[in-house]
Amino acid sequence: MLSPATPSRPSTPSSADAIVAATNQLRLSRLAAAPAEEPARKARKARKASRTVRRSVRIPRSEYRQLAQLKKRLARGGVGIGKGQLFRAGLMLLAGLDLSALKAAISDVLAPAAAPRKGK
Repeated sequence: MLSPATPSRPSTPSSADAIVAATNQLRLSRLAAAPAEEPARKARKARKASRTVRRSVRIPRSEYRQLAQLKKRLARGGVGIGKGQLFRAGLMLLAGLDLSALKAAISDVLAPAAAPRKGK
């Protein structure tokens, strides 16, 4: 009597084996593509982004009043701002001008006479 044909084991790997092999292959390709680690460096102190400089500026009383008016105007608009911030905003506006407009803006400003400084 002939025995029924038993299914032979397929020569191709099972799907689980194929997944494991693909996972290993992917891991190896990622490791090969990863940059080599650099040797550790000594830790440096973190530098501050920028330091502030405290400097007094002499301006005419009329321009000082204009600063106060600008502060009040901005406060009515819901923006609280200080004198220093107004000066910085003006500097940023001047920095954004082209050369001809900058020359025109500077020519409108008359430098106040320098007062003699008192000795310390």
